[in-house]
Amino acid sequence: MNEEQLEFIKAIDEYKRVNNRPFPTWTEVLDVVLYLGYRRVAPAGEFKLTKGRQTPRPRRLDADEVNEAGRT
Repeated sequence: MNEEQLEFIKAIDEYKRVNNRPFPTWTEVLDVVLYLGYRRVAPAGEFKLTKGRQTPRPRRLDADEVNEAGRT
């Protein structure tokens, strides 16, 4: 775990404790992220996991791909 991840976890834990919210909503999580100083400075790009994490699961096939794969 890197320093940014640890800082985020600590901020979420503090938010939960101070606000008596064991399960904050995604909106509340975004508020914590903004409180930490994160701002969008570029358009959203491709999602990539942090170094040292597992690779993401393969994407699921949509219905057309499943139907196509079932044909011989």
